[in-house]
Amino acid sequence: MVLSYYLIKIPYSITWSVLNMLGKTDDVMLYCANTLDYHIFREVQHHLPKVSVLAKNKKVQQQLRDIGIEAKVYPAFPKAVIMCRQAGYKFPTSKITKIGMRHGPYTFKPFANAKGYNLLDYFYMTSEDEVKRAQKAGIRCGVAKGYPKLDPALNGQYDSDFKQQLKQRIGFDNDKPTILFTATWDKSKVSAIELWFDQLDVFTEHYNVLVTVHPWTSNAIKKRIKSYSGVFFIDSPDVVPYIGISDVCIGDTSSILAECCALHKPMVTFKVADGKRTVPHVKELIANFSIQIERIDELTDAIKQALRDPPSLQQGRQTANQIMFDRLDGKAGLRTAEHIKQVVPYLTED
Repeated sequence: MVLSYYLIKIPYSITWSVLNMLGKTDDVMLYCANTLDYHIFREVQHHLPKVSVLAKNKKVQQQLRDIGIEAKVYPAFPKAVIMCRQAGYKFPTSKITKIGMRHGPYTFKPFANAKGYNLLDYFYMTSEDEVKRAQKAGIRCGVAKGYPKLDPALNGQYDSDFKQQLKQRIGFDNDKPTILFTATWDKSKVSAIELWFDQLDVFTEHYNVLVTVHPWTSNAIKKRIKSYSGVFFIDSPDVVPYIGISDVCIGDTSSILAECCALHKPMVTFKVADGKRTVPHVKELIANFSIQIERIDELTDAIKQALRDPPSLQQGRQTANQIMFDRLDGKAGLRTAEHIKQVVPYLTED
């Protein structure tokens, strides 16, 4: 448990109780530590009355304002709070209904401290399998609802016209296949980004090249990637549309692979040494749904193999999807919203 939980628990609880008695608490708020949190919640918000947004600090408030979202700044004293992380310690009273959502699909890294999860009343996970794994780790608040961020790619919002317009906006050559490079945090010890981030010019002649990296990736690496004229670096917190226009996805242990899998994309992955953040179960899934290589000089042949036979490893992808998502029906946001309405009934009041 973080120290601030204990430091603010008593004054926060007293303040909340006084404001609630005076009728001055907020009803329901979405707590955002960054703009990605808002994008994750967006598909749930479509099925709910408007939820107020609470920014972590003034910097995040401005970032949200830049994308057209007005937000208050923490601290705040709501009756219920929704968050795309385990930040229950910021709202340290049991009188607040606290709901968490997964900021990435499934659990590609070991579960965080169970105490942090269990400060929440509910935490929406992407499958029943994930809930069962969480229970084994001592997490009691898991509820399987799917992964709303994928909904637009599954329910027709990201249709062929949308994809073509995105390609045109980027300036892609329709005669070239599109490859997407992705990587987890370079300091995680389970990333392969060092193998390719300074080799991208090898691929730009024959492919449209997209790159997305973990937000914590070192600035020097991101600067090098952005220096290539033939490479499109994805700054958007929502990578799903770009996965949709990709022919082959290339990665390591990043949870974005789960999104690629859900959209039935052929994948090539670099094998990486085991580390503290390795999950053997997930490592096995990756091996079964992707072409695995060890060296950068193997990548060109692996991409060609994936392009020649996209259905290859389809069974591995289908099996993984059943484990990671339960249902890929484009209705995860609706299911999540319906549950929120049940546990926060005053959200539906005028």
